[in-house]
Amino acid sequence: MINWRKMEKLSYETINIDVLVIGAGGAGSRAAIEASNYNLNVILLSKELFGKAHNATE
Repeated sequence: MINWRKMEKLSYETINIDVLVIGAGGAGSRAAIEASNYNLNVILLSKELFGKAHNATE
């Protein structure tokens, strides 16, 4: 159950970006690198620590 009183106290920050990549596996990391090569502002979002994402090389 959601505690709405607690949610009211949360703050947020607006970030202006060009590309949001969800998933830091091999494909997501490569997509973020490629987008940054075009001087785009990129955020790479992962549920795991970077380098611990699942990919075929593990």
